Amino acid sequence: MTVAEPQTRRSVLRVRPGQFVVTPSIHQITVRALRYLHSGFSIHLRGPAGTGKTTLAMHLANCLARPVMLIFGDDDFTSSDLIGSQSGYTHKKLMDNYIHSVLKVEDELKHNWVDSRLTMACREGFTLVYDEFNRSRPEVNNVLLSALEEKILTLPPSSNQP
Repeated sequence: MTVAEPQTRRSVLRVRPGQFVVTPSIHQITVRALRYLHSGFSIHLRGPAGTGKTTLAMHLANCLARPVMLIFGDDDFTSSDLIGSQSGYTHKKLMDNYIHSVLKVEDELKHNWVDSRLTMACREGFTLVYDEFNRSRPEVNNVLLSALEEKILTLPPSSNQP
């Protein structure tokens, strides 16, 4: 069972144990997967449709006691859906007329960066479950290569990032 819990500005999924049945083979897979995850490796669950890969991923997230960021891949999925994009502008205009004979004007225009799910999962330490990633185009998933192998997420330069 998953529950959306409100945070400061966003909602995240927290996995709550429900009616998940742990058989000896599931327990063996869970222990093995958790060893990889605790060692800093990511895991890739493969198998036919309907065999419980997503349910097992949610069970592993519950074992890790972390919030879950769930992504569903499809043909329309873009890299900005993973990492984020520039969205709008912030305009700041400061007019200083403290001394009536002097007018100082500062005008600033900045792009606004909006994080998407992969960026937020990396920043907040969420467990990322990328379901149906094989349905996304390969160039979209290239973003994951550096994140999974080198533990580095490369973002475009932005002036409003901390």
